[in-house]
Amino acid sequence: MSDAEKVKKLLSQAQLDFIKAEFGHEPETIGSMSDDEINYLYEAIADIEVDETVAAGEGELSERGKMAESIVTSIGNELYRPEGEENDLSEE
Repeated sequence: MSDAEKVKKLLSQAQLDFIKAEFGHEPETIGSMSDDEINYLYEAIADIEVDETVAAGEGELSERGKMAESIVTSIGNELYRPEGEENDLSEE
C-alpha cells in the first residue's frame, strides 16, 4: 500500500474535509498522490499546526489548530514511525 493510500485510509472524514477546505484536495486525489506530494502535504499541515499554536500563545488552540494537530499526529505515527515499531496499516 502506498503512503498516499495509507493516509487516505487513516484519516477521518472530518480530517479529509479539512484538507479539502485548506488545500482543495479531494479524498480520491489524496489516495493517488506521490510520496513527495504526501510529504509536502504533511509539512503544510504541520505549518498550520505551528502557526495556530503560536497564535494561541498561552490560550486554547483554535479548532483549525486542533484539526491540523490531529492530522499531523495521525500521519506522523503512521508514516514516520521509527523502524521496528508496530505500524497499524503496514500489514494490509
